[in-house]
Amino acid sequence: MKKNIIVMILAVTLATVSQARDPLAYVVNSMGETLSKINLLTGQVTDNILTLGSDVLCYPNQIIVRDTMAFVINSGTDEIQLINLNTESTIGFINTGASSNPYWMAFYDTRYVFVTLLMNNSMVKVDIINRNVVDEITVGKRPEGIVIHDYKAYVACTGYNPDWTLDPVGKVTVYDIPGDSLIKEIEVGTNPQHLAVDDFGRVHVVCAGDYYSVFGRVFIIDTELYAVTDSLDLGGVPGLISIGPDNIAFMPAAGWGYDPNIFSYNSLTLEIYHDENDPLQIGGNCLMAIPYQDSTVYAGNWVDDFVEVVNSEGVLLTSYAVGDGPLHLDFNYMPGDVTGDFMLDISDITKIIAWLYLHAPQPRYPLWRANANGDFNFDIADITCIIDYLYLSHERAPEVGPPWLRPQ
Repeated sequence: MKKNIIVMILAVTLATVSQARDPLAYVVNSMGETLSKINLLTGQVTDNILTLGSDVLCYPNQIIVRDTMAFVINSGTDEIQLINLNTESTIGFINTGASSNPYWMAFYDTRYVFVTLLMNNSMVKVDIINRNVVDEITVGKRPEGIVIHDYKAYVACTGYNPDWTLDPVGKVTVYDIPGDSLIKEIEVGTNPQHLAVDDFGRVHVVCAGDYYSVFGRVFIIDTELYAVTDSLDLGGVPGLISIGPDNIAFMPAAGWGYDPNIFSYNSLTLEIYHDENDPLQIGGNCLMAIPYQDSTVYAGNWVDDFVEVVNSEGVLLTSYAVGDGPLHLDFNYMPGDVTGDFMLDISDITKIIAWLYLHAPQPRYPLWRANANGDFNFDIADITCIIDYLYLSHERAPEVGPPWLRPQ
C-alpha cells in the first residue's frame, strides 16, 4: 500500500497544479446587522458586504463558514441565512418556525446541521441541500449551545423557566444522531450556555451562573461515561468557549458589567491561566474570543467596533475596524488544505500521506481539512480525492465534511 502511494506522489510531482485563496475572516456585526470581511493577508477590511436577516431586528448570533458558503443564525427573524461567499450575496433563508429563536448550530456532515431553538425547548435537524427542517427534537429548558462529537449532539439546556428564573442545576442533553434518540441528561452547573470538545474527546461546558450570586464554572464531561469528571472555578461570567490548536480554551467574560476580559485555561491539563482574578484585558465588552490556526486569538471589541488580534498572553498584535457590534466570526479554511497555507497542492497530499502512513504529526488545525472527500474517515480516499481533483478529472473538489471528526 505504501509503495503504491509513493508511486502516485512521484507521478504527480512533475505537475505544478494548485489552487489558492487569501485567508479571510467573516465578522457578524450584531448591532449593524451586517457582515464584514477581513483579509488576513493584506489587512484590508471590507465593511458591510451584505445585510443580514430577511428583515430588521434579525439579531444575528453565529456564523459558520464552510468553504465558499457561510451560514448565519438570525435569532430575531427565526432563520438560517445562506450566503455565497464567491458572489458575496444571500442565496436563501431556512425558516425554523415563528418565535422559535434559533440560537446556535453545529454541522453533522455535508448535508445536515442541528440548530437549538431557545423558545421551543428543542433543536431541529435542518437539510441545507433541500433547505428545510426535517425533524424537531425536544431537548430541555431553553437550549443554547450545541456541539457534535462521536455521532452524538451535546446540547446545553440553560434551565430558564417561563418567568425567566433559573434552575440552580442546568443540564446537558445527549442525543444519538444515527439512533434518533435521547440517551442521557447530565447535570452540570447553573446556566450552561456553550460547549467545546478537546483533543481527548471530552466536552467542556461553560456555565455562566446567575449573574449575581453564582458565577462562572466549566464542567468537563467524559463522553464514554456520560458523566462530569472535573470542573474549573473561573468566576465572572464566561461566555462562548473556543479551543485552539495549542489546546488553550478561551472565553470572553464581559458579563453584565461590560468588563473587557478573556478567561483561558489548558483544555487538556485543566491548568487555569486567566480567570476573574487575572483576566486577559481586551477592549470594551468583549463578546468573542476565537483562536486562529496560528494560535492567535480574534477578540471582538463590541463597544468600539474592533476585532482585536492578541496572543495567548493578551498582547495586542493588530486590530481591525469593522461594523457595528462584532459578535462572532469564522475563517474561510479550505477543505484539503492540511498545511494551512491556503493553497491546495502537492504539499497537502504528501502531508496526509506522512500522517496516515509514516507516523508524522497530524495536519494543521482544524483537522477536518484532512477529510477531503467529506465522509466520516481519514484515509486513502482523501488522498485520491485531492489527486483526482488537481491532476485527473478536476470534477469533484474537496468538500467540508463532518467538522467534529477525530482520528480513530
